[in-house]
Amino acid sequence: MRPTASPREIEDLYRRHADELRGYLYRRAGPAGADLLGEVFVVALQRRSDLPAPELRRAWLFGTARRLLLAADRTARRRHSAEAERARLADAVPPGEDDRSAVTRAVQQALASLREQDRELIRLTEWERLPVTEAAMVLGVRAGTARVRLHRARRALADHPALRDLHDRPAGLDGSERSDPTTFGAC
Repeated sequence: MRPTASPREIEDLYRRHADELRGYLYRRAGPAGADLLGEVFVVALQRRSDLPAPELRRAWLFGTARRLLLAADRTARRRHSAEAERARLADAVPPGEDDRSAVTRAVQQALASLREQDRELIRLTEWERLPVTEAAMVLGVRAGTARVRLHRARRALADHPALRDLHDRPAGLDGSERSDPTTFGAC
């Protein structure tokens, strides 16, 4: 069993290998590599008891740097993909979807007017279909308190001008039924 590396040994590793690791990370990640350099040594500190023998630690640091680069690259690709998809969806409103978009915006606006805990209570009971007692447990309040808050939140939503405007609108031009703004599954 290897002894746990001391913080002083990690500090010594930093002094000996930080410059070459910085170059390695910079060549692969540009300026973001500087942030990853710090993460390499945070991992080394966190895993002091798992560090290999002293003659293998330089390679271990490079392996850690490589895994952090790969993880950062995966994260950046996912973020880019999600942003592209969000932009595509925002730009593309299918024919006949204008009504749905208006309902979605009205519901989002009405929900935004509520306190965060009341919004979450609405989401849990309406979208996630949790019973009020379970939603109360999630929020850390008594079931009776949750029932009162839910009643008040629903009343506030029903009275919200954006939802009232939707409710007072005539049916869509395509002959479809008027959307019920108190049905919160639109978002």
